Amino acid sequence: MARRPGRTTVATTVAFLAFLVFGMVRVAAPVSALGVVFDEPLGFGVFAAGVALAGSALLFVRPLELAVGRSLVGTARAPSNAEAGRLSSLLRQVAGHAGIDAGRLIVRVQDDPGMNASAGASHLLFVTSGALALPDRDLEAIVAHELGHHRGLHPVLGAVVWWLRLPGAALGAVYGFLRRGVARIGARMGRLGPVVAVPVLLLLIVWQVTVMWLFYAGELLAMRAARLSEYEADAAAARWGYAGALASAYAALARRELEPEGRWARLTAEHPPLPERIKRLELLAGPTTAGTAAAPAHPRVPQ
Repeated sequence: MARRPGRTTVATTVAFLAFLVFGMVRVAAPVSALGVVFDEPLGFGVFAAGVALAGSALLFVRPLELAVGRSLVGTARAPSNAEAGRLSSLLRQVAGHAGIDAGRLIVRVQDDPGMNASAGASHLLFVTSGALALPDRDLEAIVAHELGHHRGLHPVLGAVVWWLRLPGAALGAVYGFLRRGVARIGARMGRLGPVVAVPVLLLLIVWQVTVMWLFYAGELLAMRAARLSEYEADAAAARWGYAGALASAYAALARRELEPEGRWARLTAEHPPLPERIKRLELLAGPTTAGTAAAPAHPRVPQ
């Protein structure tokens, strides 16, 4: 399968370094579980980077890739004969534009009425039954978007970051456990509870932010990389001739949910605002399709 790293690779590398440095700082901290296991920050850095890269490389091993796929999406089935015939035809067309070997893709169907699709591991392509109800051209455009993710190695890059964020996620869970414990104790103390619990909770929050700010910066950087990957996959589909069809598909996918509002919601979102994606695709498609896809409220967009 042809691969071509792009801007997402650079953005993911920055998040990778943030998580790596966070772990190394925790090793050097006076109180740290990582410091018990590792004597030197550099030793942890080498070990963590090696585990992240090796763990992501395992996604190219087919049995492990399938196991990861099951953990990512839960129940997914092989396409029926009719679905396989339709998808095979579409994949040959799209993969020909993308320079990808369609025969190596692992296609699975999720029985979900929502119109969605996603790329996983190194060759996985998930399509919902709702997406299969779309017209051929719209479905082809959505598949092109997902192959854009594979072409850019986005799922594999996401796996690298996933490994490195584990120490911070575990530490965050510990702080969450402590906060819940303080809140429960305060609730049992009656009227005195808030007087005791609130200052302790505030102290815990300040302590957590002081210790974990670099991890949270890495989280924001990882979300930025995810948003860039969506633009990159859209642009790839546009290069292969699907800009107008993908813009129309996004508009047709509008459903009940609303777009996240506010700067913080946009900073922490994995997907860019859909109207902005449609506008970019219309520009890439040219003046003949500009304005044909009305910006929807919020569809379940391909991931």
